[in-house]
Amino acid sequence: MVRMESLDILVRQVLPQVLPCPRGMVLDALQAVAKHFCEQAAVWRERLEETGLQGEADIPLSLPTGSRLVMILGVWLDGNRLLPDDYRAEGNSLCLRTVLPRECSVVVDAALCPSRLSERLPEQLIEAWGDVLAYGALARLKAMSGQHVTWTDAAGAQMALEQYNEGVARARIRAMSR
Repeated sequence: MVRMESLDILVRQVLPQVLPCPRGMVLDALQAVAKHFCEQAAVWRERLEETGLQGEADIPLSLPTGSRLVMILGVWLDGNRLLPDDYRAEGNSLCLRTVLPRECSVVVDAALCPSRLSERLPEQLIEAWGDVLAYGALARLKAMSGQHVTWTDAAGAQMALEQYNEGVARARIRAMSR
């Protein structure tokens, strides 16, 4: 089971740099950035074990609470690896090209992302990539403008965005080398 950690730990890192920005806006920025980061870098990986029933072609995947399927990285039926043309992801389900001839074990290696409103991420992601997520949130928040937005900082937003984009690239390279 994946140990989840609250985004509050990152709110405490970001909020002082954008005061008087409301805490809720900081959390919202972190939620959006966490989703984008995981979609782009595919760093949240899980091995999901399901049971496929005879006659099934669509197998709903039991994902961790607050997560969504980004992509399927591999599928095994009773220990035999399927070719990528034999399946596809649809929503949070595995869709096989043909129906199962019998009940069998289904193992799916999947890349996940948090749902848009999730306030939790796997602890290892926050540990490894928390600073990158903070840079992404800072870029979003410092780029805001408006009559009551006093934390706008175009230069700071640009610097934070560059740090975020570099972090996404590093994470993508690390994930592909797994």
